[in-house]
Amino acid sequence: MNKKELLVLVLMIVAISTRFIFIVDGQSIIPNFTAVAAIAILGASHLRGVKKWFIPLVILWASDLILNNVVYPQYYDSFQVFGSTWVYSAFLCIGVMAYFLLRKASWGKLLLTSTLGAVLFFLITNFGSWINPTSPYVKDLSGLMASYTAGVPFFRNAILGDIFFSFVLFGAYEFFASKMIDVDSIIAPKAIA
Repeated sequence: MNKKELLVLVLMIVAISTRFIFIVDGQSIIPNFTAVAAIAILGASHLRGVKKWFIPLVILWASDLILNNVVYPQYYDSFQVFGSTWVYSAFLCIGVMAYFLLRKASWGKLLLTSTLGAVLFFLITNFGSWINPTSPYVKDLSGLMASYTAGVPFFRNAILGDIFFSFVLFGAYEFFASKMIDVDSIIAPKAIA
């Protein structure tokens, strides 16, 4: 792992804390205002190879272990090893979308990617909530629409969080990456011709 990838890893680890900072008395005071999608977007655009998918997913999974078993254990009958398959699927889809949309990155494309990421997350996770056999929604179009309607109050925070944290993470990356010193050029300077 090179220095810039290590920087991305540190930023993602710091960013995942946004899942915890708005929790008061076991309840999120700003539901869905997190950097989860921004982590997928940053990883997809700045990590190489399978690391671009694996590292963000492991960070999300680790935070789910803590949230589901320490912060929200009252919602589960037993220890939870994995979170929602639908959330992980949405997370990976956001990363894939970011990989293609941010090949030639710009702030405008980042705005588009983070906005589309929120929409994608909303569509996938609410579909998953509807299709789940234990969900209260009837398995027809009215049930699907009810599931999407139930998710609307969370969508505003999700889109605001995705945009805000994407810009914060990418801005922090650009700032810190520009300050990095090329150690190799100091240790072994190029010969002067």
